[in-house]
Amino acid sequence: MIKNIPGKAAMRLLVTKPTMIITTLHPSGVVNAGVFGAWTNLSGEHVGAAIHTGSHTYANILRGKEFVVNIPGADIVKSLAVIADDIPPERSEVLEAGLTLRDGMALATPSIAECAAAVEFTFDREIEIGGHALLIGKVAGGGWARADCLDPDGRLNIFKARVMKDFKYPQPLYVLPGEVIEG
Repeated sequence: MIKNIPGKAAMRLLVTKPTMIITTLHPSGVVNAGVFGAWTNLSGEHVGAAIHTGSHTYANILRGKEFVVNIPGADIVKSLAVIADDIPPERSEVLEAGLTLRDGMALATPSIAECAAAVEFTFDREIEIGGHALLIGKVAGGGWARADCLDPDGRLNIFKARVMKDFKYPQPLYVLPGEVIEG
């Protein structure tokens, strides 16, 4: 079962900065996807992601002014290598990976149904950083999460969702959260 989360409350789904998949639309309407590990919450309604300026994702966000942050669980880790591959714009990385698209809530860009959660963003601004850019998005419409992956306070439970973080990039190696330490 999916739970829709309206507005900026959807930012509560983006915790611990796990590996994410950004979906965008090519000019043809074909869904593009890219795997990213360099991102952060910037405010209660903004996210920033470091994206290579030569990528399809970068061009699509600047042109279309929208994107979706999808949070995958370890159950689809093998799909990340397919999504990260250099796939031509006439083919969708999501479909090549054998995943399912879920219609957008407020945007034309869809999310990935097999992910634990997704949040929709409109493009806000860009900060150039060498061959990359920090693209900043503002929550648009909200997001969704699998109900079995939510804590009672509405945050994504990283253990139930089995989110992962990349390490040793560009090797396809990921780590799962191990334990919570109270300070």
